[in-house]
This record gives sequence, C-alpha cells and structure tokens, in this order.
Amino acid sequence: MLNGCRVIDADGHVNDWHLDWENLVPPNRRGDVPKSVRDKNGFPHLEVEGKLLPGGDHGDFDFTNVEEVISRMTRDGKYWLPRPGEEDPTLRLPDMDEMGIDVAVLFGGHCFLVASMVDSPAIATATLQAYNTYLGGYCSTDPARLKGVAMLALQSPKEAADELRRTVNEYGFVAGVIPPHHKNGPYLNDEALNPIWEAAVELGVPICVHTLGTEINPVGKTILLDNMGEAYGGIPSMIALGHLVVGGVLGHHPELKVAFLETGAGWVPYFMDRLQAAYTTFTMRDQRLPRDPEDYIRSGQLYFATEPDEALLSAVADIVGADQIVLGSDYCHPEGMCPYTMKVLAERDDISAELKQKILSDNPARLYGI
Repeated sequence: MLNGCRVIDADGHVNDWHLDWENLVPPNRRGDVPKSVRDKNGFPHLEVEGKLLPGGDHGDFDFTNVEEVISRMTRDGKYWLPRPGEEDPTLRLPDMDEMGIDVAVLFGGHCFLVASMVDSPAIATATLQAYNTYLGGYCSTDPARLKGVAMLALQSPKEAADELRRTVNEYGFVAGVIPPHHKNGPYLNDEALNPIWEAAVELGVPICVHTLGTEINPVGKTILLDNMGEAYGGIPSMIALGHLVVGGVLGHHPELKVAFLETGAGWVPYFMDRLQAAYTTFTMRDQRLPRDPEDYIRSGQLYFATEPDEALLSAVADIVGADQIVLGSDYCHPEGMCPYTMKVLAERDDISAELKQKILSDNPARLYGI
C-alpha cells in the first residue's frame, strides 16, 4: 500500500527457464515440451524445434556473473535484477511489501516466445499448459496476493480457449495473455481466434497483449539498431491494436476487454489519431465499422500500461481516458524500475492524486476483476 492506496501490479513476472518441463506434463506429452538450457555465455534459453528461444547474439557477456553484466549496462545499479522471488513465491511476498504492492498479476518469461515462435501446435499447447500448471502452484502460496495469467497458444485457438477455462476455474487466474501475433500468423483479426475471445467474454476475464521485443517485430532485426535495447514493442503493438479495432474484433465482441502491456502508453494518442485519419480517408462505405476507431479505443474495452515516469502520461489520460491506464512493475526485468516502480508514479507532482489512485488501484482492479 502506498499513501493509503491499495496497489495492484498489472504486469509482474516470474521466471520459467529453471523448470523441469518433462515432469510438468503427462508422460504421453513429454516429447512435446522444450528443454531449459544455457548457451556458452550462460544465458538461459528454451531449446525447442531445434532452435533457442530467445534467439540472438548476447555478445561477450558472462551471464553466470549477473552483477558484472549489470555493471556494464547504462541502467542505474540501484534497480533490482534479478530476484529470487521470480522463482520462489515466499521470497516474492516481502519484495512486494517493500515495493508497496498489495496484489501482483503474474506473467511468464521465455516460454511466452513459444506462443509466437513455435510452429507445432502440439508443442505450443503442451508447453503452455505445463507452464500454467506451474504458475497455479506458485500462486497457491498466497492466492489473495498472487494472481496468475494463463499463457495461450495462438497456434491452437480451441485448445487455448479450453486452457483459459481450466486455469480460471482451477486456479483463479484473472486473465489470458497472447503475443501481438505469431511470426507466421495468425494476426489478431483472424477469425480462427474467435474461440479465445468468446472464452474470455464467457469467463469475464480480459485478454492481455504483451510485447515480445524484437523477436517477432515485422520491421526485422536487420534494420533495428543494436543499441535500441528496450525501446521495443511499439510496432507489433500498433499492428495488434489496429487488427483488434479495424479488424472488427472489438465490434464483434463488445464485452471483451483487452490490455496492452509493456509498451508504454504514449504511442496510443498518436496511433489513435493516425488510425482514425486513415479510416476516415480510405474506408469504403460498405466496409465501415459500427463505430469510429477512436470511439473503440476510448470505449473502455481497452487498457494500456504506462511507464511510471512516462512524460506523456497526462496527455494519454486526457486524450484516451484516465480510466484505461494501468501500471506494471515488470518485476524483475532489465527495463523495469524495481523496487521503485510504483513509488516513482506515486511521488510524481505533475499528475493528480485522483489519477494516481486510478492507475495504481481502481483501473487494474476493474480490468482484472480483483
């Protein structure tokens, strides 16, 4: 709690690279899950379908010495990275207390790449079911404070819908999460994904669209600057939002709630304006939506996670809506500001106490039904 305000972390994380995947699935599925491995530099990956996730060259860093890696980064050394609480829920709870977080909504780590990079529906489904089972056990340590989010396989929409039902009913999960798109499709306006939207509406839980950085960025890594670091996620999130709005998903499922996480919120007014202008200029009369794109974006169906120090926060609240902004700690990733995330926003003097209350408590409570 901060300044008398109950705080809900709308986007916290757990690690999954340490999991014994084979023992998390039934014996007949053990050929369908990845292996947790480390490369020559000690960087953790999942090995699946003959490739490492995440991919990329991690340079000459020695990831067996995390403190040395951190010392070479431009980030302030006062920030946490990593923390034992990412694997041990009993150690996470005191970290939450120190950060002023009352309830944490939890997302995974590397296995999220399975939902966007793996080709095999069987492997994707088995892996994410195994992860969700693990997360259910993690959250059982303190179900009132630890809330799980089910990872869903875009490769198998019907199975993903069933998995959302299973995790909500068995573990009390409060949402499902999908990537902005799969590297080979589908995109979010694909009719094949309807079972996922329908299950979310049926259960009364949101679907979260969480960025994946450069792994599935359609711009392509070859023209992304090496030092862009964590300035990622904007383009896939824009594409995903466009597909949800202009692709008709929000219109066809008016009770559906969708949250965009870990991309900041400052891009939303710009993209809303451009989307509205393009729609007004180029849409054929027989292709018009029941509502304008800007109306869908402001409708309350969509939520956007700000950064705690985001300069454009007031503009987002004014243009998009103060009731649609949440904040995630990103516990404990390099781009995060743990343990200060929530405190940075709470101590800002350029936004009102009412807006702080909405972002830290009221909006995430409404989004996740907490």
